[in-house]
Amino acid sequence: GEKLVLSELLQPIRPRSALSSVKKELTRVKQKKAVELPLSKEEAKRVVLQNRRAEQLVFPLKQEIATVVPLEQAASAWKARTPLEQEIFGLLRKTQQPITDPLLTPEETASLQAMSLEEARQRRAELQKARVVQSYYEAKARREKKIKSKKYHRVLKKSKRRKALKEFELLHQSDPEAALAKLEELEQLRMQERMSLKHQNKGKWARSRAIMAKYDLEARKAMQEQLAKNKELMQKVRVELPEEEPGDVPEEDLTSVTVPTIPAGASGANPWMLGKPSSPAEEPEVQEGLGDVAVPGAAESKEEMSEEEMSEEEALLQDFAQKRHTRQQRAGSPGGQGADETEALSELPEGSPILPVCAEE
Repeated sequence: GEKLVLSELLQPIRPRSALSSVKKELTRVKQKKAVELPLSKEEAKRVVLQNRRAEQLVFPLKQEIATVVPLEQAASAWKARTPLEQEIFGLLRKTQQPITDPLLTPEETASLQAMSLEEARQRRAELQKARVVQSYYEAKARREKKIKSKKYHRVLKKSKRRKALKEFELLHQSDPEAALAKLEELEQLRMQERMSLKHQNKGKWARSRAIMAKYDLEARKAMQEQLAKNKELMQKVRVELPEEEPGDVPEEDLTSVTVPTIPAGASGANPWMLGKPSSPAEEPEVQEGLGDVAVPGAAESKEEMSEEEMSEEEALLQDFAQKRHTRQQRAGSPGGQGADETEALSELPEGSPILPVCAEE
């Protein structure tokens, strides 16, 4: 092979000469560009005036014109290099998918070809009308949003509520299942209101309104609206059950009708003691006091019982009317009025309530 020379191996070890610094300076001068000569005064004035008269200055003044390469040319020049890119392009070619996104899909191009000129104009007019209507409603919404009148918003809420009620009635007539789903949604809102208690005037805003309600009528109305909203949401949704016909009631229900029991110390002239006892827990005690006495007429209807009570009330009222007539005859003497009242009260049976007497009587 080639022979090694000792001088070549020892060449980098030699001390650096004084010309190395000069070489570096020369290389720096070569890399630097030559400075252009300054313009003359006339040319400089012309450039300054031109810049002053220009409407807009963009720096740097000498810009390179950017060349825009078309997308199709760039896509055609680009090639798949990695295995993943090659696999993706292979799948696209197999399924005949376009590599670049076209302006129209094949379905849209087919529909355009099948559509006549009149149909295209009609479709265009429909789209224009839809855009006009949409812009009208957007402008109306922006205009309504700027209105700060509380009365206007209150009237708007009431109109929306009436509209919602009418829609629900129509929905109930047309689709009962959808109306039932709407009722379930209202029940869900009611549950949320019961859990959160949002409209009970206990928040920070409600407390500040409560302070101002003493002086501000609008604040008072706002609080009342909050409470009305709470009451509306807390109302339970009631569904009316179908009425049962009287013929469908079983015989056991007729026999199990509770008959009012008469206490032992009650007099026959007091109709108020014929009602039911005040509490259901007192029924067994009364029955024990009476013994195993069978009450006659346990299967009587409610209409006959009401007639009996009315007859006893009429008898008692007639008795009171006679006593009142006698008191009015004795009313000639002023001292006899208090005695007549005490006598009338003493004649009433024990435990019977006192009827209120009108001023005319």
